[in-house]
Amino acid sequence: MSRRLAATLAVALLATVASAAGAGAGPARPEQAPRSQRVYLIADSVGLGARSAIAAAFPPAWQVTQDGFPALFVEQMEANHVRRAMRETPWVFGDHAIVAGGYNYPYWDPARFDRSIDSILGALREAGVRHIYWVTLREVDPRYVSAAAWRQIQPYFWYFPTVNRHLRAALDRHDDLTLIDWAAIANRPGLTYDAIHLGTYGAAEYAGLVASTVLATAGRLPSRSVTEVRVAGLAGVGQDVTAVALNLAVTGARTAGFLTAHPCGEPTPLAANLNHVAGQTVSASAVVPVGPGGSVCIYNSAATHLVVDVMGWFGAGGAYSRAGPERLADTRVGSGAIVPGVELRVPVPGAAGTAAILNVTAVAGADAGFVRAYPCGGVEPSTSNLNFAGGSITPNVVVVDSGEGSEICLRANRTTDLVVDRFGALSAAAVDLPGAQRLLDTRAAGAPPAAGEVRRVATGAAGSAGVLLNVTATEAAATGFVRAWPCDGAVPATANLNVDGGGTRGNFVLVRPDAAGDVCVAANVASHLVVDLLGTVGSGFQGLATPVRALDTRAG
Repeated sequence: MSRRLAATLAVALLATVASAAGAGAGPARPEQAPRSQRVYLIADSVGLGARSAIAAAFPPAWQVTQDGFPALFVEQMEANHVRRAMRETPWVFGDHAIVAGGYNYPYWDPARFDRSIDSILGALREAGVRHIYWVTLREVDPRYVSAAAWRQIQPYFWYFPTVNRHLRAALDRHDDLTLIDWAAIANRPGLTYDAIHLGTYGAAEYAGLVASTVLATAGRLPSRSVTEVRVAGLAGVGQDVTAVALNLAVTGARTAGFLTAHPCGEPTPLAANLNHVAGQTVSASAVVPVGPGGSVCIYNSAATHLVVDVMGWFGAGGAYSRAGPERLADTRVGSGAIVPGVELRVPVPGAAGTAAILNVTAVAGADAGFVRAYPCGGVEPSTSNLNFAGGSITPNVVVVDSGEGSEICLRANRTTDLVVDRFGALSAAAVDLPGAQRLLDTRAAGAPPAAGEVRRVATGAAGSAGVLLNVTATEAAATGFVRAWPCDGAVPATANLNVDGGGTRGNFVLVRPDAAGDVCVAANVASHLVVDLLGTVGSGFQGLATPVRALDTRAG
């Protein structure tokens, strides 16, 4: 914020050191906490105003050193505080450092601001910091501040979004930088007493965001990494596994990115199973061929936490056959976005006598919509395979017979680009795809099921090894998740679908029904649920009564 605002509204705060372990004012002693639990925070008057709340927000064993002064340029933060601490109290530095200031943008040009960001990050690396964070600036909304406060910041409020754009651009230059996105949650009333500086409630919210971001980052997978997940011999999975049905989830992603699952021992293919934006928690199903060592490998383009659940598996000589992973179509580099009502015909090489296992991704335009997949020359279904929000990148698994000329057809009700990747095939003798059938739509009853309320869905597939479902949550009351499982099994700890409050999101589910052919579904938040039956799988698939968690990087 500006020097004038700091001089008018901020109490001059001396640099302070707060230790959660109780050292009090003054430098913390060497080795008070391991490097993995040491945080150095350099702040201006906003962050310093939350200093007590920040110290209290971290676990007791963590050492939190807070430093800074109101209205500092980034260069001053580096020279007067970071560099000085490196000389005089180097033990305050550990794996984590937070910059919560340096926003005095009108006093220099954008290029200078960018250079100063790069410079202070370089200094923190010299101090041995592994994870660097920068708090974004609240973008003030006149609806949520007093008229007097709004008049005071009008001369310069316009640059707050500009500062944040430069901070977000810095993510592309620095793989070890993570944004603590105060701007994303601060557009509400009651946080500040003057539009910027924090009241008691605002300080608690600010501190909670700072601590939760740091704590969530520690075990996160680095960007552009490959993680091997062994599935052969996992509880309920045979050693002869040839492909595995997974639910992949990301959470706490540093930037937008994607996952690609493929057999270990092979190069990462040009294909994707899941797309996400920064900070999002989202899941996607995948049917992935298994490498010779009994493992699948998962590439993550962006730093993120990764959760992998095994839902079932295909054995040798069964229904599954290897095809791909490979990219079959991408309208972004080919025919161009498809428009409502126009079919996209996608050739599926060597698909005769099989059903293709595809990942279809909508790279959406401005409007929310849906996509349907069906054999070319066949009847277009009344149900959708994929729902997408405006401006989103949304994937889902689609299993579809090939039609005329071994082609599958896709149609969207809104203009969107489509990407089609193939991950395998199911033999015609082992899979039955009679056409999508809607089994459940709670919207017809009015009020949505309550949080935790179980709905039993009769699939009519008694005796089947697995049912192919599309499970959709819509109008959810809050962020949450949905589970699907055989009704004769225990409610699993895993999830099939993550949802955002108010939106519509679906996911493909391959699950074993119970002996009566029933599948149970429930959400942990009040939400309408829609379940469509796409088909059934016979012998060769082994659905797990209780899905197995194969990996969760949040668990350390």
